[in-house]
Amino acid sequence: MVIDIPLRRSGHGTVRIADSRLWETYGSIGLLSTRRGLAPWPYTNWDRAARRSLTRAEVTIPGWLAPLYRARGGALPSFLLPVPSPSRGDLTAGLAALAAVPPARVRGELEQWFPRGVPAEVRPLYTDPRARLAELREFLPRYWHAALAPYAAPLRVATEEDILLRARILATQGPERLLGSLRGRRITRHGDILRLHVGTAVYARTAVPDISRLVLVPLVFGKGAPYSGSAPDGTTAVAYQAEGAAVLLGENPPPGRRDAAEGPARGDRLEILLGRSRAGVVRGLVAPTTTSDLAAALGLAPSTVSEHLTALVAAGVVRRRRDGVRVLYELDGPGVALLRHMDSRRRVNAPEF
Repeated sequence: MVIDIPLRRSGHGTVRIADSRLWETYGSIGLLSTRRGLAPWPYTNWDRAARRSLTRAEVTIPGWLAPLYRARGGALPSFLLPVPSPSRGDLTAGLAALAAVPPARVRGELEQWFPRGVPAEVRPLYTDPRARLAELREFLPRYWHAALAPYAAPLRVATEEDILLRARILATQGPERLLGSLRGRRITRHGDILRLHVGTAVYARTAVPDISRLVLVPLVFGKGAPYSGSAPDGTTAVAYQAEGAAVLLGENPPPGRRDAAEGPARGDRLEILLGRSRAGVVRGLVAPTTTSDLAAALGLAPSTVSEHLTALVAAGVVRRRRDGVRVLYELDGPGVALLRHMDSRRRVNAPEF
C-alpha cells in the first residue's frame, strides 16, 4: 500500500502514535503461521516457548487464519485491523471492534484480496463471517494468555518507551522526520506529498490519496507485519517495528524487565539507589559495549540508554572510549566499587585500563 500524506496538512495533530494489543497479537501469530521453522532473531526463543505453551494449553490457530496470513506475505485485510483508540489499546477494545464488523465488509475485502476466487482454506470466513469472527474473538484471549501473557510487562514497557521516543521526534522535528525514523517503512517525498510505503508487493500498492489523520502503531512483533487499517472518518493506521524487541531474547521474560508500575525488587539495593532502568545499564556494563548493543540487550530505547550513560559518565561511574569507529562504554573504578558493594549477586572485576 502507498499512503500519501499532504504536507500542507500534516501538522502534529494529523499524526499520532497509539498502541494496540490486538495488532501486537496478530503480529506474533503471523510469525508462528508464516514460517516452517523457528522465527528469526530476536524471536527465536519466544517462538519455541510459545509453541510449547500453546500445545500444553491446547490452543490452535483457526484453520482459515494461517492461510490468510500466507496469502499476502504476512499481511491481513483491514477488517481485522480496527484503528486503535487514543484511550484504549487493550485486547478487549479490539475484540469489541471486531464484533461490529458487518459481514458485507468481510466478503467485499476478501473478494478484493482474491480476485480469482477465495481459496478453499479461507472459504469458511467468506461463507459465514459472523461465526468465524466469533471464533476469532474466542481464540485471541486464549492465545494471548498462553503465548504472550508471560511477556506482558516487558512488551508494554518496550512499546511505551518507543511511543515516548517517537512522540519526542514528532514534537521537536515534525511529522516528516518522524516518518523517516520508522524501521521497515520507506518514505519518499513528491513535492508537498509525503509517500509512506507499507509492504513491498505490487498487490499492496493501493494509494490512499488524502487522509484526515495517520495513526502509527508500534509493534514489538512488527517484523514482517505490513498492517494497515482505516476508519470511516478517513483515519488510517499503519504498523511499524518498535525498538526493544530484544526483550524477547530470553527463554522467559528477563528478570530485570518488570512492570513499570512496580517498585524495585525487594532487597535489590542497586535498584533502590539508582532506579530500575539505570541499575540495568550499570549491570550491563561489566564488559565494554556500545549504546545500541546495550539498548538491544536491555530492551530499552537507545535514547533512554544514552541519557543514562550521559549521567553515569558525568558521575564518574562509567567511562567512554573510542575503539575505531565505535564508542564503547564500560564501568570506571567507582562503578566497579558500586557494583561490588551494592550487587551481591554479581562478581565484578576491576576495569582493564
